[in-house]
Amino acid sequence: MIRIFGIIGFVSVFALGMIEFSKNSENFATLLFYGTLVFFLNIFYIKLIILSREDYEDKLKKEKDYSQNLVKSQKLFLRHAVHETNTPLAVIMANIELFELESGKHSALSNIEAATKNIYGIYDDLSYLARKDKVSYVKQEIVLTDFIKNRVEFFDIVAKQSKLSFEFKNSCKKSTVFINKTKLQRIVDNNITNAIKYTKSFEVVNIILHESNGYCVLEITSNSTIIENPEEVFDEFYRENRVKDGLGVGLNLVKSICDEENIRISLKSDKNRTSFKYYFKKGVR
Repeated sequence: MIRIFGIIGFVSVFALGMIEFSKNSENFATLLFYGTLVFFLNIFYIKLIILSREDYEDKLKKEKDYSQNLVKSQKLFLRHAVHETNTPLAVIMANIELFELESGKHSALSNIEAATKNIYGIYDDLSYLARKDKVSYVKQEIVLTDFIKNRVEFFDIVAKQSKLSFEFKNSCKKSTVFINKTKLQRIVDNNITNAIKYTKSFEVVNIILHESNGYCVLEITSNSTIIENPEEVFDEFYRENRVKDGLGVGLNLVKSICDEENIRISLKSDKNRTSFKYYFKKGVR
């Protein structure tokens, strides 16, 4: 804006000078001097603007580079942290199983096993997040019935420690789906652990597999706390109940996988029951 006024000022003074020159040549020199002065002041101002812009762009580039390096460092730290966590978890689980084979079940070890499996769930989520942009997740044929039974058995002790039980029902005649195993496990595990976390004590978590118009539908339902904001429950870092432990990444991760794999999600929640449904296209390659 100041540059424009400077140019207008110079042109105006020059025009007035020409008019004055036609009347009185003595005043022309004075007017020309002031017009020239305004012009050069404007040139100086333009130079300052250019230098300020270059400084701003240079500072912006440095801040952008710093932010990108910070993100890279965070991702690298996450990958290393996840890698270092795997070994101690595996050692704990192996020794629990060895002790139980030799000495039978023990309540204290059962508590440790349940807690370790909860940590495994967090570890698997973080591992997936750390590697998802670096790893190609190959799809394969998976029998949903067998896969879900296996995950229910894995988390059975965690449910018992929370005074819950599982009931698995299957009415799918053919439950083969084409999906990456790691992605499927993140979907199933996060929903099972969420059901354990929010279902009221001494209740049953119903895990149902049934058919619907060419889809295998996985439904996980229980008598749990009502979800007040179902439209936000899949948002990153969203936690409806701050008292409960968690990072707020599980269901957001599930949603991103379902979007990638074209798996439809249905959520219903009222004061009596909460139900999550996932629609898997049967046998699609």
